Amino acid sequence: MESISDQLKIMVDDEEIFKSSKLFKCILGLNEMESSVFSYLLKHEKASTLELTNVLNKDRSSIQRALQILIDRNVILRESMSLKEFAETKGKEESHKRGYLYVYSAKGLEDIKTQFKELLDKWYESMKDYIENLHEIFDCFETSGELC
Repeated sequence: MESISDQLKIMVDDEEIFKSSKLFKCILGLNEMESSVFSYLLKHEKASTLELTNVLNKDRSSIQRALQILIDRNVILRESMSLKEFAETKGKEESHKRGYLYVYSAKGLEDIKTQFKELLDKWYESMKDYIENLHEIFDCFETSGELC
């Protein structure tokens, strides 16, 4: 078994660990699809579900599930926008369609950095508490002889 310090050294030496998808998976618990949607939204404001389905070549329901998880993780925003305003935002010729749609944008990078730091601090504190109370684990054995 590798020690934590060995694992950290490998992580730092392996620049792959700092790719956004691995970072999003580690800190936010995102899967590949959710990471792809989040990465796209970090670079493109006010994206519609249709835009995401076309760019990522995924079905609408998968995109909607990913968007809901990102909203739940509090890293993206959803807003209602008129079709006319949306067309103007995207630089398309004026739309005569009426109606509204939802568009999605990532929160500001500074907000996301703050949230990541808070999540890491929370994890760090929980690990310190776990280690502090490690003696309680050794006092507990299952009938099979394994630790509880």
